[in-house]
Amino acid sequence: MKKWLLIAAAIAFNGCSSETPTDDDQFKNGEFLSEVVPLTDFNSEYDDYNMNLPSNRFAQSHLIFSSKRERKDVLNLVYFPVVFTYKKHLELEKSVGSNAVNHDYANTFFASSALAEKANGNFNVFGPKVLSFQYDVISDNNTKDLVLFYADDSEGNMEIKYLIHNNMGITGPIKFDILNSPKDDGYPSFSRFGDKIYFSSNRDGNFDIYELSIPHTKGEPVSVQSLVNPEKFQLRKVEELSSTSDDKTPYFQDNMMVFVSDRPGGKGGTDIYYSRLEDGKWSAPVNAGDRINTTSNEYRPIIPALNNFSYRLVLFSSDRPGGKGGYDLYMTGLTEQW
Repeated sequence: MKKWLLIAAAIAFNGCSSETPTDDDQFKNGEFLSEVVPLTDFNSEYDDYNMNLPSNRFAQSHLIFSSKRERKDVLNLVYFPVVFTYKKHLELEKSVGSNAVNHDYANTFFASSALAEKANGNFNVFGPKVLSFQYDVISDNNTKDLVLFYADDSEGNMEIKYLIHNNMGITGPIKFDILNSPKDDGYPSFSRFGDKIYFSSNRDGNFDIYELSIPHTKGEPVSVQSLVNPEKFQLRKVEELSSTSDDKTPYFQDNMMVFVSDRPGGKGGTDIYYSRLEDGKWSAPVNAGDRINTTSNEYRPIIPALNNFSYRLVLFSSDRPGGKGGYDLYMTGLTEQW
């Protein structure tokens, strides 16, 4: 029975691939990705990191990340339509030709390209997070807003900002004032119910993870304004995940948090850690281990909502040896059970 469930999941996953997979391939697509796979199609000789990948429905998606390939001296956002494929293992490739993105769900995110271009400038742009209010949060069926959240250092310190795309065009950039401080703030991540926002900040000295809680009735539609300009909110440092070292780049998805830290006991540099939210309490952070972490720096992990997978896929950046140069993008399985 388990095998047939995996096959069914793989069929859904491969439904839009340009190649017709065999039954054996479909079964393998349900297997845990234990290898650390470089995203060769997207890496360059320059720093590439801080990526965002929307949730996937048809094996097709969109990748946005920070790179120095354009301006060389500062990080700006770059955008690519992408497709998951299976060859020797799961891969993420540019979506072109017969693999081109061609579904209403995937087309929703095309405006991300214009939003990324609007966010860029002669300064560093960090930690993109794209939210479709049609697909990524609980909203009414008529809400089509697409919002790009990010941080930049155009005024010296990192400030969190956002841009909105809807039938009125593009609005912004707008500062996300309730998250910002006089210090460095970045990497916002959101709950599906619109009641939690997580981000990192060094407002207390070293970088820690913070939580903004918004009073909200679960199931009640979320709007852009209720998320970015709530009438009431509470802000706290997440002591359960923070340490006396630097804890950065939180990414929250389906009651799991991934982040990086240079706390004692790691493999070297900044390592990837994860924690689960169970019955309202965070479990003790777990180091992702030698299979993923190295003596180099791992950075900005994300765990996109790929519910057609049987496991958690993690995408991240690293400056480990063997890449094309600087930081490169990678992906692998994080935990074997979703």
